[in-house]
Amino acid sequence: MDLKQISVIMIVKNAQKTLKACLESLQEFGEIVLIENDSNDDTLKIAYEFSKSYKNIKIYQHKFIGFGPLKNLAISYASNDWIFNIDADELAKKEFLQELRQIEANKEDIIALPRENLYNGERIKACGWWPDHVMRVFNKTHTNFNENLVHESLILHEDSKKIKLQNGLKHFAFDNIDGLLNKLQKYSKLWALQNLHKESSICKALLRGTWTFFRNYILKKGIFYGYKGFIISTCNGLGAFFKYMKLYELKKQKPKTCALIITTYNQKERLALVLDSVKNLEPLPDEVLIADDGSREDTAKLIQAYQKDFPCKLEHIWQEDEGFRTAASRNKAIRASNSEYIVLIDGDMILEKNFIGDHLKFASLKTILQGSRTILNEKESKELLSKNDFKLAFNKKGFKNQRNIFLAKCAYKFSKLTKKFFKKSQLVKGSKTCNMSFYKSDFEAIEGFNENFIGWGREDSEFVARFLFNNGVFKRLKFNALAYHIYHEENSKNMLEINHQIYLDTIKNKKITWR
Repeated sequence: MDLKQISVIMIVKNAQKTLKACLESLQEFGEIVLIENDSNDDTLKIAYEFSKSYKNIKIYQHKFIGFGPLKNLAISYASNDWIFNIDADELAKKEFLQELRQIEANKEDIIALPRENLYNGERIKACGWWPDHVMRVFNKTHTNFNENLVHESLILHEDSKKIKLQNGLKHFAFDNIDGLLNKLQKYSKLWALQNLHKESSICKALLRGTWTFFRNYILKKGIFYGYKGFIISTCNGLGAFFKYMKLYELKKQKPKTCALIITTYNQKERLALVLDSVKNLEPLPDEVLIADDGSREDTAKLIQAYQKDFPCKLEHIWQEDEGFRTAASRNKAIRASNSEYIVLIDGDMILEKNFIGDHLKFASLKTILQGSRTILNEKESKELLSKNDFKLAFNKKGFKNQRNIFLAKCAYKFSKLTKKFFKKSQLVKGSKTCNMSFYKSDFEAIEGFNENFIGWGREDSEFVARFLFNNGVFKRLKFNALAYHIYHEENSKNMLEINHQIYLDTIKNKKITWR
């Protein structure tokens, strides 16, 4: 390979100890793309000083958005198709450069390099530090990095071919215990944020930590490297323990504020019953926002009347009537909310008094809760509307509208869906925004509901699909958060086929955002 046709990419932060030596080992390559990430030492100064003797270095600064996204950003700045990814605490050995020159690589080839890992100047061939082949040279027209916050990796395709070299990198991993502990803290936090779709417990954290120490210290021969082997093995075990404990703690956190979003369109009589049931909730949401898809003035007057004595903040979020645009209406209302947790219902859903409390009890980051509904028949709905009494809905008898915490926990535990679902199926059945909740931050991460949907059909399912592709989880909330659906004729399905094609495009391309 011609080294002048290879672009080096590197993400650096507080790398003043090793950056100069690293850069000097890369001078034979055609280009260096360096992205600096919030350093508070002389990292940038060293990079600019190096640029005086090596003109083909591009220096950028960017906030931390995850290691995968940052490396993909660096790739986008590279002039060459061939990329060499290196960290600032690594050196490219001369023998590696010589070997790389001898290779005739195809674009499907991914070149893996052996890496010598050093602790305080001593090479460690234990604790999982050897053998250590890392995939570092690749063609950007064939692959790039996944979007992981931490432990990012190249995406391997069916035609990808790995080539292992005999020579590679020298890695100045850690100088002392402080370095190990600092990395342990940072990476365990990022790992927990990245893996909220996984389950954790105190027992799992203890077992993972203990097993990781035993594997590194005994099975992977850390015991033969004296105190260094013991320290590395101990920190690896602590890293595993804290990953799962931080994940456990994150999943135990509950939202401090909650917004109830109610969609409506020219159904003021039904909306009045819903608002009456909201006033009866224990606990109440912090705010209620009416997502109005263009109702007439009589709906606005109704809401104004309720605002006079409503027990929590009540806001009317209206948009021009330009046809069925519920996605845009919901987005507008959710963005106007000031709460960290969002509960969605339709404007014809009567809520049992524990509705909000039940949603909050099961709330978790990176999780959509899909509640169920009890459908009132036409006769029951007419009586409800004629007597203007929402409590009549609770006379409906049936197994599914019994509040039972044991059954609710069972349904929650065994209904988990992740993005792996789409390997076997296309459509998440029963995904409905008439009773759904999630964190607002997770909503924002996927840009909310897809406003390309016009008319009824697939809007809810497409939102769930993108949520899952963003490493989210879909869980069902049954026998809790009870809601009763006032009967109405089905919406027109004349846009269903067009909307279904939008949905299929999301599935095919594993989209996270819709814009």
